[in-house]
Amino acid sequence: MGQIEDFKLFVQIVDNAGISKTAARLGIAKSAISRRLSLLEAQLGTNLIIRSARQWYLSEAGQQLYQRASTIISDMDDIYAELGQQNCVEHGKIRVAVPLHFGLNVLGPALLEFSNAYPSLHLSVDFSDRMVNLVEERYDLAVRISHLKDSSLISKKIGEITHVFCASPDYLARSAKINELNDLKQHDILQSGSAQRFKWGAYSPEGKKTSVSLTSRMNSDNGQFLVDAAKQGHGIIKLPTFFIREELNNKTLVKVLGHYSQEPFGIYALYPETRHLARRVRLLLDFLGQFCKK
Repeated sequence: MGQIEDFKLFVQIVDNAGISKTAARLGIAKSAISRRLSLLEAQLGTNLIIRSARQWYLSEAGQQLYQRASTIISDMDDIYAELGQQNCVEHGKIRVAVPLHFGLNVLGPALLEFSNAYPSLHLSVDFSDRMVNLVEERYDLAVRISHLKDSSLISKKIGEITHVFCASPDYLARSAKINELNDLKQHDILQSGSAQRFKWGAYSPEGKKTSVSLTSRMNSDNGQFLVDAAKQGHGIIKLPTFFIREELNNKTLVKVLGHYSQEPFGIYALYPETRHLARRVRLLLDFLGQFCKK
Protein backbone atom coordinates (compact mmCIF):
# COMPACT_ATOMS: atom_id res chain seq x y z
CA MET A 1 0.00 0.00 0.00
CA GLY A 2 3.05 2.30 0.19
CA GLN A 3 2.87 3.33 -3.44
CA ILE A 4 -0.87 3.94 -3.24
CA GLU A 5 -0.26 6.24 -0.29
CA ASP A 6 2.39 8.08 -2.32
CA PHE A 7 -0.12 8.49 -5.16
CA LYS A 8 -2.70 9.81 -2.70
CA LEU A 9 -0.19 12.29 -1.33
CA PHE A 10 0.73 13.46 -4.83
CA VAL A 11 -2.94 14.02 -5.72
CA GLN A 12 -3.40 15.99 -2.50
CA ILE A 13 -0.39 18.18 -3.31
CA VAL A 14 -1.92 18.99 -6.70
CA ASP A 15 -5.43 19.52 -5.34
CA ASN A 16 -4.12 21.81 -2.59
CA ALA A 17 -1.87 23.69 -5.04
CA GLY A 18 1.30 23.14 -3.05
CA ILE A 19 3.25 21.38 -0.34
CA SER A 20 2.63 24.01 2.35
CA LYS A 21 -1.16 23.81 2.15
CA THR A 22 -1.03 20.02 2.01
CA ALA A 23 1.19 19.90 5.11
CA ALA A 24 -1.15 22.23 6.98
CA ARG A 25 -4.20 20.18 6.02
CA LEU A 26 -2.58 16.85 6.97
CA GLY A 27 -0.83 18.20 10.05
CA ILE A 28 2.63 16.95 9.09
CA ALA A 29 5.91 18.69 8.35
CA LYS A 30 6.53 20.24 4.94
CA SER A 31 9.93 18.59 4.84
CA ALA A 32 8.34 15.14 5.18
CA ILE A 33 5.99 15.78 2.26
CA SER A 34 8.79 17.23 0.14
CA ARG A 35 10.95 14.19 0.87
CA ARG A 36 8.18 11.74 -0.11
CA LEU A 37 7.57 13.67 -3.32
CA SER A 38 11.28 13.55 -4.17
CA LEU A 39 11.36 9.79 -3.49
CA LEU A 40 8.35 9.27 -5.77
CA GLU A 41 10.02 11.27 -8.55
CA ALA A 42 13.20 9.22 -8.07
CA GLN A 43 11.27 5.96 -8.29
CA LEU A 44 9.54 7.07 -11.49
CA GLY A 45 12.72 8.61 -12.90
CA THR A 46 11.09 11.92 -13.85
CA ASN A 47 10.12 15.29 -12.43
CA LEU A 48 6.42 15.48 -11.59
CA ILE A 49 6.31 19.08 -10.40
CA ILE A 50 8.54 21.85 -11.74
CA ARG A 51 9.39 24.01 -8.74
CA SER A 52 10.93 27.46 -8.53
CA ALA A 53 11.15 30.15 -5.87
CA ARG A 54 7.88 31.81 -6.96
CA GLN A 55 5.77 29.16 -8.67
CA TRP A 56 5.32 25.53 -9.48
CA TYR A 57 3.48 23.63 -12.19
CA LEU A 58 2.93 20.05 -13.28
CA SER A 59 5.24 18.51 -15.83
CA GLU A 60 3.73 16.43 -18.62
CA ALA A 61 4.51 13.30 -16.58
CA GLY A 62 2.95 14.95 -13.53
CA GLN A 63 -0.26 15.66 -15.43
CA GLN A 64 -0.44 12.04 -16.59
CA LEU A 65 0.19 10.70 -13.10
CA TYR A 66 -2.40 13.04 -11.59
CA GLN A 67 -5.11 11.82 -13.96
CA ARG A 68 -4.25 8.13 -13.53
CA ALA A 69 -3.65 8.31 -9.78
CA SER A 70 -6.97 10.14 -9.30
CA THR A 71 -8.70 7.30 -11.12
CA ILE A 72 -6.95 4.63 -9.05
CA ILE A 73 -7.85 6.35 -5.78
CA SER A 74 -11.46 6.82 -6.85
CA ASP A 75 -11.67 3.14 -7.82
CA MET A 76 -10.39 2.15 -4.39
CA ASP A 77 -13.00 4.40 -2.74
CA ASP A 78 -15.65 2.60 -4.77
CA ILE A 79 -14.35 -0.84 -3.78
CA TYR A 80 -14.37 -0.04 -0.07
CA ALA A 81 -17.78 1.61 -0.29
CA GLU A 82 -19.31 -1.32 -2.16
CA LEU A 83 -17.91 -3.71 0.46
CA GLY A 84 -19.74 -1.80 3.17
CA GLN A 85 -17.07 0.56 4.49
CA GLN A 86 -19.07 3.67 3.69
CA ASN A 87 -16.82 5.99 5.67
CA CYS A 88 -14.32 5.82 2.82
CA VAL A 89 -16.52 7.90 0.54
CA GLU A 90 -16.94 10.57 3.19
CA HIS A 91 -13.39 11.85 2.85
CA GLY A 92 -11.66 13.88 0.18
CA LYS A 93 -12.11 17.12 -1.67
CA ILE A 94 -14.73 18.16 -4.22
CA ARG A 95 -14.06 21.23 -6.32
CA VAL A 96 -17.19 22.58 -7.98
CA ALA A 97 -18.00 25.69 -10.05
CA VAL A 98 -21.51 27.15 -10.03
CA PRO A 99 -23.08 30.29 -11.59
CA LEU A 100 -22.94 33.25 -9.23
CA HIS A 101 -26.60 34.17 -8.66
CA PHE A 102 -28.09 30.73 -9.25
CA GLY A 103 -25.45 29.29 -6.95
CA LEU A 104 -26.15 31.74 -4.14
CA ASN A 105 -29.94 31.79 -4.50
CA VAL A 106 -30.62 28.12 -5.25
CA LEU A 107 -27.63 25.81 -4.91
CA GLY A 108 -26.10 27.44 -1.84
CA PRO A 109 -28.59 25.86 0.60
CA ALA A 110 -28.17 22.49 -1.14
CA LEU A 111 -24.38 22.61 -0.85
CA LEU A 112 -24.63 23.46 2.85
CA GLU A 113 -27.10 20.61 3.38
CA PHE A 114 -24.75 18.25 1.55
CA SER A 115 -21.84 19.42 3.71
CA ASN A 116 -23.87 18.73 6.84
CA ALA A 117 -24.63 15.22 5.58
CA TYR A 118 -20.95 14.51 4.80
CA PRO A 119 -18.93 16.60 7.28
CA SER A 120 -15.61 14.90 6.46
CA LEU A 121 -15.78 15.96 2.82
CA HIS A 122 -14.05 19.20 1.89
CA LEU A 123 -16.11 21.37 -0.49
CA SER A 124 -14.38 24.04 -2.55
CA VAL A 125 -17.04 26.12 -4.33
CA ASP A 126 -16.35 28.75 -6.99
CA PHE A 127 -19.32 31.11 -7.38
CA SER A 128 -18.66 32.72 -10.76
CA ASP A 129 -20.33 33.27 -14.13
CA ARG A 130 -17.07 32.76 -16.02
CA MET A 131 -16.67 29.64 -18.15
CA VAL A 132 -14.13 27.61 -16.19
CA ASN A 133 -11.92 25.03 -17.88
CA LEU A 134 -12.72 21.91 -15.90
CA VAL A 135 -9.64 19.98 -17.02
CA GLU A 136 -6.96 22.66 -16.78
CA GLU A 137 -8.33 24.13 -13.54
CA ARG A 138 -8.99 20.67 -12.07
CA TYR A 139 -12.66 21.11 -11.19
CA ASP A 140 -14.55 17.92 -10.38
CA LEU A 141 -17.93 19.32 -11.39
CA ALA A 142 -19.48 22.44 -12.88
CA VAL A 143 -23.11 23.53 -13.02
CA ARG A 144 -24.25 25.51 -16.06
CA ILE A 145 -27.56 26.89 -17.23
CA SER A 146 -27.87 26.79 -21.02
CA HIS A 147 -28.99 25.05 -24.15
CA LEU A 148 -25.94 22.81 -23.89
CA LYS A 149 -23.75 22.30 -26.98
CA ASP A 150 -20.29 21.49 -25.54
CA SER A 151 -19.64 17.86 -26.54
CA SER A 152 -16.21 17.71 -24.86
CA LEU A 153 -17.92 17.34 -21.48
CA ILE A 154 -20.19 14.70 -20.02
CA SER A 155 -23.42 16.27 -18.82
CA LYS A 156 -26.35 15.30 -16.66
CA LYS A 157 -29.49 17.37 -16.70
CA ILE A 158 -30.53 18.03 -13.12
CA GLY A 159 -33.34 20.53 -13.64
CA GLU A 160 -34.82 23.41 -15.63
CA ILE A 161 -35.39 27.12 -15.17
CA THR A 162 -37.77 29.48 -16.92
CA HIS A 163 -37.73 33.22 -17.49
CA VAL A 164 -40.62 35.61 -16.95
CA PHE A 165 -41.44 39.18 -17.95
CA CYS A 166 -42.20 41.41 -14.99
CA ALA A 167 -42.42 45.00 -13.78
CA SER A 168 -43.46 46.96 -10.70
CA PRO A 169 -47.18 47.61 -10.03
CA ASP A 170 -46.45 51.35 -10.13
CA TYR A 171 -44.90 51.15 -13.59
CA LEU A 172 -47.77 49.07 -14.97
CA ALA A 173 -50.38 51.42 -13.48
CA ARG A 174 -49.02 54.42 -15.40
CA SER A 175 -48.04 52.65 -18.65
CA ALA A 176 -49.79 51.28 -21.70
CA LYS A 177 -51.56 47.93 -21.38
CA ILE A 178 -49.62 44.79 -22.29
CA ASN A 179 -51.76 42.11 -23.88
CA GLU A 180 -49.53 40.84 -26.68
CA LEU A 181 -45.78 40.38 -27.04
CA ASN A 182 -45.69 43.14 -29.63
CA ASP A 183 -47.02 45.61 -27.03
CA LEU A 184 -43.57 45.59 -25.40
CA LYS A 185 -42.42 48.02 -28.12
CA GLN A 186 -44.33 50.77 -26.31
CA HIS A 187 -42.50 50.19 -23.03
CA ASP A 188 -39.22 50.90 -21.27
CA ILE A 189 -37.11 47.75 -21.43
CA LEU A 190 -34.37 46.80 -18.98
CA GLN A 191 -32.00 44.41 -20.72
CA SER A 192 -29.48 41.98 -19.24
CA GLY A 193 -26.22 42.31 -21.16
CA SER A 194 -24.81 45.02 -23.38
CA ALA A 195 -27.00 44.80 -26.50
CA GLN A 196 -29.26 47.83 -26.94
CA ARG A 197 -31.13 46.27 -29.86
CA PHE A 198 -32.29 42.68 -29.42
CA LYS A 199 -35.24 40.32 -29.62
CA TRP A 200 -37.34 38.83 -26.87
CA GLY A 201 -39.18 35.65 -27.78
CA ALA A 202 -41.95 33.52 -26.31
CA TYR A 203 -44.64 31.03 -27.24
CA SER A 204 -48.15 32.37 -27.76
CA PRO A 205 -51.13 30.75 -26.00
CA GLU A 206 -51.66 28.80 -29.24
CA GLY A 207 -48.12 27.41 -29.00
CA LYS A 208 -46.66 29.53 -31.82
CA LYS A 209 -43.11 30.74 -31.34
CA THR A 210 -42.93 34.49 -31.84
CA SER A 211 -40.49 37.31 -31.13
CA VAL A 212 -40.38 41.10 -30.99
CA SER A 213 -37.49 43.46 -31.79
CA LEU A 214 -36.81 45.86 -28.93
CA THR A 215 -34.54 48.73 -27.92
CA SER A 216 -33.50 48.94 -24.29
CA ARG A 217 -33.81 51.94 -22.05
CA MET A 218 -31.22 50.55 -19.65
CA ASN A 219 -28.60 47.77 -19.79
CA SER A 220 -26.59 45.96 -17.13
CA ASP A 221 -24.65 42.75 -16.69
CA ASN A 222 -25.80 42.65 -13.06
CA GLY A 223 -29.18 41.06 -12.51
CA GLN A 224 -29.67 42.51 -9.04
CA PHE A 225 -29.23 46.04 -10.39
CA LEU A 226 -31.94 45.36 -12.98
CA VAL A 227 -34.25 43.96 -10.30
CA ASP A 228 -33.77 47.10 -8.22
CA ALA A 229 -34.40 49.27 -11.28
CA ALA A 230 -37.60 47.40 -12.10
CA LYS A 231 -38.83 47.65 -8.49
CA GLN A 232 -38.34 51.42 -8.68
CA GLY A 233 -40.51 51.58 -11.81
CA HIS A 234 -37.88 52.02 -14.52
CA GLY A 235 -39.34 49.41 -16.86
CA ILE A 236 -39.83 45.76 -17.73
CA ILE A 237 -37.27 43.02 -17.14
CA LYS A 238 -36.95 39.42 -18.27
CA LEU A 239 -35.16 37.28 -15.70
CA PRO A 240 -35.16 33.69 -14.38
CA THR A 241 -37.86 32.92 -11.84
CA PHE A 242 -35.31 31.87 -9.20
CA PHE A 243 -33.79 35.35 -9.32
CA ILE A 244 -37.00 37.21 -8.56
CA ARG A 245 -38.92 34.67 -6.47
CA GLU A 246 -38.99 36.89 -3.40
CA GLU A 247 -40.12 39.96 -5.37
CA LEU A 248 -42.92 37.99 -7.03
CA ASN A 249 -44.04 36.62 -3.67
CA ASN A 250 -44.19 40.03 -1.97
CA LYS A 251 -45.70 41.69 -5.07
CA THR A 252 -42.96 44.29 -5.52
CA LEU A 253 -42.75 42.83 -9.03
CA VAL A 254 -45.60 41.23 -10.95
CA LYS A 255 -45.61 39.08 -14.06
CA VAL A 256 -46.74 40.45 -17.39
CA LEU A 257 -47.73 38.40 -20.43
CA GLY A 258 -48.34 35.44 -18.14
CA HIS A 259 -50.35 33.72 -20.87
CA TYR A 260 -47.15 33.44 -22.93
CA SER A 261 -44.58 30.74 -22.17
CA GLN A 262 -40.86 30.52 -22.78
CA GLU A 263 -38.58 27.65 -23.65
CA PRO A 264 -36.89 26.50 -20.45
CA PHE A 265 -33.13 26.42 -20.02
CA GLY A 266 -31.59 23.21 -18.73
CA ILE A 267 -29.58 23.05 -15.53
CA TYR A 268 -26.63 20.77 -16.28
CA ALA A 269 -23.95 19.24 -14.11
CA LEU A 270 -20.82 18.67 -16.19
CA TYR A 271 -17.53 16.88 -15.80
CA PRO A 272 -14.70 16.06 -18.25
CA GLU A 273 -15.12 12.91 -20.29
CA THR A 274 -11.51 12.01 -19.48
CA ARG A 275 -12.06 12.28 -15.72
CA HIS A 276 -13.12 9.26 -13.70
CA LEU A 277 -16.05 10.42 -11.59
CA ALA A 278 -15.16 9.74 -7.97
CA ARG A 279 -17.85 8.24 -5.79
CA ARG A 280 -17.93 11.34 -3.57
CA VAL A 281 -18.57 13.47 -6.67
CA ARG A 282 -21.37 11.12 -7.74
CA LEU A 283 -22.89 11.60 -4.29
CA LEU A 284 -22.93 15.37 -4.81
CA LEU A 285 -24.24 15.01 -8.37
CA ASP A 286 -27.16 12.86 -7.22
CA PHE A 287 -27.83 15.16 -4.27
CA LEU A 288 -28.04 18.26 -6.50
CA GLY A 289 -30.29 16.41 -8.91
CA GLN A 290 -32.73 15.53 -6.15
CA PHE A 291 -32.58 19.07 -4.74
CA CYS A 292 -33.37 20.71 -8.09
CA LYS A 293 -36.43 18.49 -8.55
CA LYS A 294 -38.01 19.63 -5.28
